[in-house]
Amino acid sequence: MRTMLLEMEEHSQFPQSCKKCHLPKPERAHHCSVCNTCILRFDHHCPWIHNCVGHFNHRYFVLFMTYLIFAAAYFVIFAWRPFMVCLDLTQLDWPYYFPRPLLAFSYILAACMGLAIGALCIWHYYLIFTAQTTVEFYNNYYDKGVCKSQGEIFVNMYNFGAIQNFKRFFNICDQYPWYTIFFPIPIPPKGSGRVFEKCQEFYMLPEPRQRAHVLAQQEGQNIEDLEDIKNI
Repeated sequence: MRTMLLEMEEHSQFPQSCKKCHLPKPERAHHCSVCNTCILRFDHHCPWIHNCVGHFNHRYFVLFMTYLIFAAAYFVIFAWRPFMVCLDLTQLDWPYYFPRPLLAFSYILAACMGLAIGALCIWHYYLIFTAQTTVEFYNNYYDKGVCKSQGEIFVNMYNFGAIQNFKRFFNICDQYPWYTIFFPIPIPPKGSGRVFEKCQEFYMLPEPRQRAHVLAQQEGQNIEDLEDIKNI
């Protein structure tokens, strides 16, 4: 019965429905149990910004982290000498207006934040270059194992290559120039977030394999919904 319903959803002109909010659920969308709504191209719910990271704000989330890393690196590099001076407690003469304890705390905080956010930013750039979200990464990791056990090659239907993935994510080089990445200006994402173009490798697969990939993607969308329903 479950397989039949999935096949009906795939061949229907309407998208599948969310098992929690009972509304149409576009591809790559997921239901956020915190916000209690479906998020287009859902990546994760970030408690630090008290919001979901998805299709319409993922670009700004990544750029915010990038700008923050460069700011932290700038401070760490140019405050190195004052920081070394403030560690020398034998030197009573403090030539800077900034208080010595506050400078030491700011330097350590900038270094720690730069390392922590830098690791998170590298992870997100990896996802960008491979055309995945955080949720899709774990689903694709499982699907790769299944394909490998069956002697087949896994194909990410949204992967157009590292460079094209980068351009598509930041929506540059088509309507907006490449240097807009360096400016904190509002640029809408590419597409509506409800339908996504598939790569050529996906269409080169046999039709049963294409259907299997789409069904696996839909099942991955519903895993979180079913788990949340069980916990109610």
